[in-house]
Amino acid sequence: MRVGVGYSEHGDSRMAGIEAVSTALSGLPPASSCDLVMIFSTAQHDPAALHAGIRSVVGPSPRLIGGWSVGAITNNCLGYGGLQVGIAVFHFETVQWAILAEGDLARDQEAAGHRLGESLRALPLDDDAAVIMLYDSVDRTSGRMKLNMATPILNGVHTAMDGFPHLVGAGLCGDMTGRPTWQWIDDDLRQQSVFALVLWGGIRMDSVIMHGCMPATGYRTITKADGAVIHEIDHRPALEVIAELLGDSGVSPKEYGFFVTLGRNMGEKWDEPDETAYVNRMCLKANEETGSLIMFEPDLVQGCEVQLMHRSVTFDYIAPKIDALFEAAAARRPLFALYINCAGRAAAYSGLDGEDGAVVQDAVAGRVPLLGFYSGVEIAPVRGRPQPLDWTGVFCLFSLPA
Repeated sequence: MRVGVGYSEHGDSRMAGIEAVSTALSGLPPASSCDLVMIFSTAQHDPAALHAGIRSVVGPSPRLIGGWSVGAITNNCLGYGGLQVGIAVFHFETVQWAILAEGDLARDQEAAGHRLGESLRALPLDDDAAVIMLYDSVDRTSGRMKLNMATPILNGVHTAMDGFPHLVGAGLCGDMTGRPTWQWIDDDLRQQSVFALVLWGGIRMDSVIMHGCMPATGYRTITKADGAVIHEIDHRPALEVIAELLGDSGVSPKEYGFFVTLGRNMGEKWDEPDETAYVNRMCLKANEETGSLIMFEPDLVQGCEVQLMHRSVTFDYIAPKIDALFEAAAARRPLFALYINCAGRAAAYSGLDGEDGAVVQDAVAGRVPLLGFYSGVEIAPVRGRPQPLDWTGVFCLFSLPA
């Protein structure tokens, strides 16, 4: 497998597609065919014009997948909220691969996941098979903003397969205002779809989660919840408990959205905190009238024990984790890195002094081509099962036998 990456911030969408894919193709060996183009662009680009520009360079044969995202990252470029386009092109050689897609997310997310799982089960996957699953995380089909949830999609996949391959992924959104994404599946423009790039036949994907969160409190129990809404914690209004835990931080309920993060420990309760065992769930917004928290996923149900999480203000933990993945693949041939980054971690939205994407770029420098994008929700394995995550980065390293 060979991979090249490209980037553009050209103001004309067709020219942006041409510029980004031409740069990516220059990273492939001479005479190598382009089998697949992976595309991430912001909502400021016209999806049809961008597609036309890419097709004008690669021709009709390569398959295309991707969607709108909040921003893009490559080895040398990083940006969000503007005109960013990030592209990777793949020449697969002996690697086996498939693209699977299902629609109707707005109608029934679990059913769409089940159909996707049935298609995955029909493939001749090996133990190292890798799946990159992307879905439209925003539903405005009713005229109001709702979220498509990763939890029911993954539940559907699990019931169809009775297990999981190594799966990572993301919920795509057009911008930080919750604009729905447009998705490219070959020459179709879609919305309300979930799709997957599946790789097998010698390829291996190692992944690591950049949480940047540790417990700030002891355990509290959710005592009343309805879907993604947490009404009570320890038999008290959820907002009352959160305000008590935050103390004199000066953070008001109006600021809880994209700030308050609850962690669920999937490891041993009383062991030393291990961030790799945590599933962290971010608050979408607070409802002051009902005293409730509206979360990004519906998995924090009655009886769940959670902790208020404290976010790190440094990025010292990132490079060692990436180095450890490269060391684990030292006997193999690393070929490509994918970074799925929560848009909330971007400096302009998080208030942090630096970009974690820039730290990833430095850690990867000179090793492999890198493509990254800013997402609404991230998905990665926690204790062997893929979980939807919030305020995380998911770094994936693809390698073949040496």
